Amino acid sequence: RAHPRFRRPAIAVYMRHQERTRQFEKQTFDVTSQCERYCRCICCPCVGLSTTKLELGPDEAVLTKHDCCNHIVQKRPYAQLGSVDSHHECGICWSVGSDLTGRDGRLMPGWGCNAPLVREIVEELQERKLGRGNVAQMRSHEDLAASVAHAHAKLDTILSHLGLEPPAPRPAEALAVAPRPAAEGMIRM
Repeated sequence: RAHPRFRRPAIAVYMRHQERTRQFEKQTFDVTSQCERYCRCICCPCVGLSTTKLELGPDEAVLTKHDCCNHIVQKRPYAQLGSVDSHHECGICWSVGSDLTGRDGRLMPGWGCNAPLVREIVEELQERKLGRGNVAQMRSHEDLAASVAHAHAKLDTILSHLGLEPPAPRPAEALAVAPRPAAEGMIRM
């Protein structure tokens, strides 16, 4: 059985890691732009009525566009999402802009006047980007480094209790890969 002094920090690091890497539920938003939907149907009836759906999974966002001719699916991990922001245009129209929608594309749900839905989508994407993106990965690496440092401290304590000297650290040169010697007799031009 482990000494209580050694168990507490490990549990604290694990609990901190659990708090930082929050799990997210799957959420789906209908982000079909009604203006675009009906304009496309009038201009090109063969396309028919299109739908756009944004699905936020635990690790990635999925944007699905569907009409009679096309079925386009874009998947993007939250770490690669980049900026996420809301846009207010013409005094009444609200849209969501991000790297997920493409270069100049924006998601304008409904008739474009649904500001609460746009805010909810932006907040959810921001929260997931911070919780599962690069920031979360960096925090996870910090927790891992703390766990390794704690393990080193425990090993040092055990070695000193047994009266053993810890091994000397290897010099950095020994860890690096030695360069290969140049081949003799190479043809020079």
